[in-house]
Amino acid sequence: MIFRSGLFSRRADITPAQFGEHWLRVHGHLASSMPGVHRYQQNHISERFYELMPFPDHAVDGISQQWFDDVAAMERCEASPEYAAVKRDIPNFQGAITILVLEGEPLIDTPTDGGAKLLVLTRAKAPGLSLRDVLPSLNDSLGEASAAAPHRVVQNMVVDRAHPVSAQVPQGRVPVDGIAELWFADRAKLREWVASDTGRAFIGGQLLLEPLAVYAVDEKRIV
Repeated sequence: MIFRSGLFSRRADITPAQFGEHWLRVHGHLASSMPGVHRYQQNHISERFYELMPFPDHAVDGISQQWFDDVAAMERCEASPEYAAVKRDIPNFQGAITILVLEGEPLIDTPTDGGAKLLVLTRAKAPGLSLRDVLPSLNDSLGEASAAAPHRVVQNMVVDRAHPVSAQVPQGRVPVDGIAELWFADRAKLREWVASDTGRAFIGGQLLLEPLAVYAVDEKRIV
């Protein structure tokens, strides 16, 4: 299974509150009817721990995720009238958008229901490097389990950048090669881990990866 992820900025003339409300209530409702989507969730950024400066290409104010069986199922969805309605709504709240297709690899796969979520966006330092080559290093850097450790970690790897959205907003090229998702018992444990030696090693201590951004997010399940 793959998922399609939109990294997008807020339209400059609306407030963050208006952006979040429109994305959740209006856009989320439209996207919920897209065919072939097994799961659709929104990641609303609530705390920014780190961003590379200057940030490459365009700001990131929200990150969406839509799961499909495969790229072919995603392309069938892209040809649907429901997807056309979603695209028409994009200029109402977004400024620019980068579309990525990713596959996930669990590093810690303890079942979880809710909790505090962290996203770590990275890019490879070496052209052509597959993030699968650095999975053992990422796994090792998680260290031993502790009270502040994440109870679930998934490293998502970009496998396709060839499905941009044509929706009257700038097409982005934020150079993300991987997005790690980490879930914690609560926001306090998340912050404690980010500030810990283990957190710093996972986020910024990888010889072959460069961190682009680290965000705490409010995860909203739509489908």
